[in-house]
Amino acid sequence: MIINKKMTLADLAVLPLRSSLFAGLVIATLPLSLTAEALQAETLEQRVARLEQALAEKERSTNAMQTKGATEYSFGGYIKLDVIASQYSDGERALAGVGDDFLVASVIPVGGKSGDSNLDMQAKHSRIWFKTTTATELGAVGTYIEMDFGVNQIGDERISNSSASRVRHAYLNWEYSKNNSLLAGQTWSTFFNVGSLPDTLDFVGPVGTLFERQAQIRWTHILGPSRSLMFALENPSSGLYGEDGSAAGASAYDNNALPDMVLRYNGKSGDFSYSFAGMVREVAYKQNFSNSQAQVVAGDDSVYGYGVSFAGVWQLGEDDIRVQLNAGNALGRYLGLQTYRDGVIEDNGDIELIDSVGGYAAYRHIWAPKWRSSLVLSASSADNPNSLADTVAASYQSMHVNLVYAPVAALTFGIEYIHATKEIEKPVNGDDRGDLDRLQFSAKYIF
Repeated sequence: MIINKKMTLADLAVLPLRSSLFAGLVIATLPLSLTAEALQAETLEQRVARLEQALAEKERSTNAMQTKGATEYSFGGYIKLDVIASQYSDGERALAGVGDDFLVASVIPVGGKSGDSNLDMQAKHSRIWFKTTTATELGAVGTYIEMDFGVNQIGDERISNSSASRVRHAYLNWEYSKNNSLLAGQTWSTFFNVGSLPDTLDFVGPVGTLFERQAQIRWTHILGPSRSLMFALENPSSGLYGEDGSAAGASAYDNNALPDMVLRYNGKSGDFSYSFAGMVREVAYKQNFSNSQAQVVAGDDSVYGYGVSFAGVWQLGEDDIRVQLNAGNALGRYLGLQTYRDGVIEDNGDIELIDSVGGYAAYRHIWAPKWRSSLVLSASSADNPNSLADTVAASYQSMHVNLVYAPVAALTFGIEYIHATKEIEKPVNGDDRGDLDRLQFSAKYIF
C-alpha cells in the first residue's frame, strides 16, 4: 500500500483498523465452498494422523502381548447316550462290565449251554476338552486335555450310575519352526492313524483296527502340502500268555527298558489320503513262575518285534471308503483292544512272539444332507504256538451297519447293528465259535 505524504496523524491512527476491515471483507467475499474445503482438508489430516497413531499403538500392544505370551483358550466336548441290546450265542457274557458299553470281542463266550440277552444304557462316553494356544518368541505352544467317564464304574446301577473321570489326552505341542513341531504327553499312538476310523456308533469299532493311547514324545516334520513325517518314542508295556498258556493266565508286564519306536509317513494323492507306519518294540518280562513240570523257574527274557500298518481314506464325492491293514509279530496290545497277546512264555522261560494280522474296509454313503450310513467289514487272526491252550482266540470277525440322522450339524441320532464272532483254537463242548448280535441306539450333541 502507498501512503500519501499529506495524510495526517489521525489518518495514520485509523489505518490498522481499516486494514483489518478490508481483510475481513476480502475473506467474506471468498466463495463459501473454498472456505469449507479448507476446513474439511484440515479435518481429514487430523483424522489420518489419529488413525496412524491408533494403528501404531495397536501394533505396539500386539507385539507386547506376543512377547509376554498372550494365551487363547477354547473348550468343547459332547454329550452321548448309548442304549445297547446284546444277544450272545454261547452263554453268559464274560467279564461283565468290560464288553457292555462297546464291542470287546475277546469277552464273547464260547462253548456255553445257551444264549444270554442283556440291555444296557449309559452316558459314560460323554466328554469334555480344554485347549490353549500361546504365541511365544520361539514359536506357538499349544496344550490339550480331554476327559470322559468310560470304563471306570464307581456307582451301583441300582442307584447312582456314577463313573469316575479319566484322562484320555493330555499333551503339549510346540511348533518351534515353520515345518517342525514337538509333541509331549498322552494321545493316540503315532502307529494308529485315527483319521481312518470308520463312522460307527460303537465306541471302538471293528475288531481288526489298531487302538492305543499312551504317553509319548513325537517329532513331526512337514515335507510339503499334505505330506509329513513323524517319529515317536512311546510308553512300553508287554502282554504275555502265562504259565498255563491260557487267556485266563495272561498278564501285563512293565519290565521294558526301551520305548516303543514308531516311524510314520502321511501322504495324499488326489482324493486318496494315506499313511504308512512301522513300529519296533521290546517285549519283556521278569517273574517267578511254575512250568509244565511243576518246577519253579526264575523267568527273565526280552525280545524285539515289529508291526506295520497301512491306512487310507478315499473320498468319492460326498461318500468315502476307509481302510486299514495291520501285520507283525508284536502287534499284540495294539490290535483290537489286545484281543491277542504279544507272545507266550515258554516252559524254559523264553518269550515266543505271536504273528497276527488284522484290518477292515468301510464304506460311508450320504443318502441326503441329513442322512448317512456306514458298512464296515473287519477280521483278524493270530498264528498261535502249539503250547497255548485250546481256548485261546484264533480269529475274530465283525460287521457294523448303521443309519445316522443329523437334524443339525452338531446333533445326531443313530441306530447300528453289530455282528461279531470269536473263534478259538479247538472246540469246547463241541463248539469252537461264539457269536454276538447287538443293536445300539445313540443320541449325541457336540458343543
